[in-house]
Amino acid sequence: MKKPDDDPIQANRPTAEQQQKSLTGGRIIVVLIATVAAIAFLLYITILIYGLLHRA
Repeated sequence: MKKPDDDPIQANRPTAEQQQKSLTGGRIIVVLIATVAAIAFLLYITILIYGLLHRA
């Protein structure tokens, strides 16, 4: 039996360049989420301290 040229069952693997781009994109997303979380945390602490210092 002749082997087909294009095997439909075989999965296409990404090239090394595609994997690197994918990892870079993921790192950028993680850095953005961490930055937003850090800014939100600092804003929360600032508001908390401001509220404690100005209690009457």
